[in-house]
Amino acid sequence: MSESAGERTPVPPAVWVFGLSTLIPFFVASGLFCYGPDSVQKSSLLAMLAYSAAMVSYFGGVRTGLEIENPAPRWRVLGVSLLFPLAALGLLVGELKFDPAWQLSGFLLLFLLQWLWDVTNHEGPSWRPRMRTLLTAGAAISLAFSLEQALHM
Repeated sequence: MSESAGERTPVPPAVWVFGLSTLIPFFVASGLFCYGPDSVQKSSLLAMLAYSAAMVSYFGGVRTGLEIENPAPRWRVLGVSLLFPLAALGLLVGELKFDPAWQLSGFLLLFLLQWLWDVTNHEGPSWRPRMRTLLTAGAAISLAFSLEQALHM
């Protein structure tokens, strides 16, 4: 069903509730990393990085799920969808080589690239790009605050 001019399909209430609830760990981890006591800074950074990896993987999985519903799934779409979780894993274990600022920057870039792909090459429900933009904005804001903190460590 396509949306006519001025008419938008509403986001289902369950999607709103669960979608917005996925932002809570971003806000909590970022808040603790930026404003919490020194004793929780390292663990909250790890929580932020791990949760970012989980959410990048989730969004890649959503895209993969939409694609495998097609009668002839496209190799390119499936491959790119799965590159995002692999890049997230690399950033997560990159602690061995990268400073936290590089890891946070990498996750910020991954979220933005994934969002750009999802909203410009849209498939799925008509409300999905709007919800995806909101979720990406929440993650990006949290990552940006954490990045600013990491740059001053």
